[in-house]
Amino acid sequence: MSTTSRLAASTALLVVVGVLAACGPPSTGTIGVGVDAAGRPVGFLKVCEGEHMDGAGLVTEPITNSSRAIASWDVRPAATASTSWSFDKPSGGWVVRRPVPQLQPGVVYHLEAGADDGSGYGGYVLFTLEDLKAMKPGQVRVYDHVRTPPAGEPTGSDDQQARDENDGFMRVITQRDFERASCLE
Repeated sequence: MSTTSRLAASTALLVVVGVLAACGPPSTGTIGVGVDAAGRPVGFLKVCEGEHMDGAGLVTEPITNSSRAIASWDVRPAATASTSWSFDKPSGGWVVRRPVPQLQPGVVYHLEAGADDGSGYGGYVLFTLEDLKAMKPGQVRVYDHVRTPPAGEPTGSDDQQARDENDGFMRVITQRDFERASCLE
């Protein structure tokens, strides 16, 4: 399979997995986002024991059936533990498949990860450029699976739901807590 075909297949898989997460592959890890010392975006991935993930993708919210990844990355060999990568200059086996564009203020971004073979999904995290600017190195923004009320399901337009989910369903933890967290959280 050519690099272009592989990129297209990986990107399509990640978008489909993200849209259909509720009825898709099992959760086999978790994903987060943070910044490096220069304030550049960094992806964080924790893979559950015995599982693997080999790709990540970035899309803009709200996601529709026609959404396409605006950036994507592969990791070889597949990640089987905690790992991280710079969005623009990845290392440690991570490679850019589709370069990340300049992130824009006010846009809600959706970062997700999964396995090319469909065996697992790392969930997703939402963020804005403003969220990243408020972060420090060593912090990781994650989906808050244990949030407390009144965080109910977002309502309104698709754009409003994306903003509400970004504001009320995410939390920032330390990188150490991210790496030590149970795969069941």
